[in-house]
Amino acid sequence: MPSLHPVPPPSRSAPPHRWVAPALLCAVLGYLLLAAWLFAPGWERAFRSDHSPAAWLSSALLLALCTTALRLTAERCLPRRLGVCLALAFAVLAVDEQFMLHELWKFRCHEWTDACRWAAVREAPMLAVAVVGGAMLAWLHRALGHRSTRCLLWAGFAVGLAAIAVDQWPALQPHGPWLPALPQWLAVLEEALEVVAEALVLAALLRQPGAR
Repeated sequence: MPSLHPVPPPSRSAPPHRWVAPALLCAVLGYLLLAAWLFAPGWERAFRSDHSPAAWLSSALLLALCTTALRLTAERCLPRRLGVCLALAFAVLAVDEQFMLHELWKFRCHEWTDACRWAAVREAPMLAVAVVGGAMLAWLHRALGHRSTRCLLWAGFAVGLAAIAVDQWPALQPHGPWLPALPQWLAVLEEALEVVAEALVLAALLRQPGAR
């Protein structure tokens, strides 16, 4: 006979998995540094191309985020609705990263609709990532049981916003001539910022203790 008691939330007294975050972040940063070293002196090739090592790692991390959200949901570490929504969101981002769907929309949507003469329409997918991502992380914030884990979560969101800002900067400059030019090295490292953001969010999920 199934239990009538609700699924208990993750215990706030249960310790998080503390070793996960430093191990994951060291692995990701080591991978990026190794890629830059292997491509030297043209180190930017490790980050700039959609087929670069950084782009591959971004796809891998998004897939890991998707499967981790499903695992945490199955193990009752996250509320079911939240876990399913997170898994779907990360799956969409993984597909977009692999097949460059938002770039396809940005540069080809004018063939499908006149609305793409407006920059906001062309950039809608990237802007949606910031808005929907912020809402999803606010929901996730309430489900995480430790302040240090929440700090990792919001650090990932902040780095992700920085990556979106770097991506959108060229579109903003024509509307604000007073805006400074973006340093070339920062534009090159946009993909690396995305990777670090994804790693921070994944580290937060992997730190989450189980229900008791």
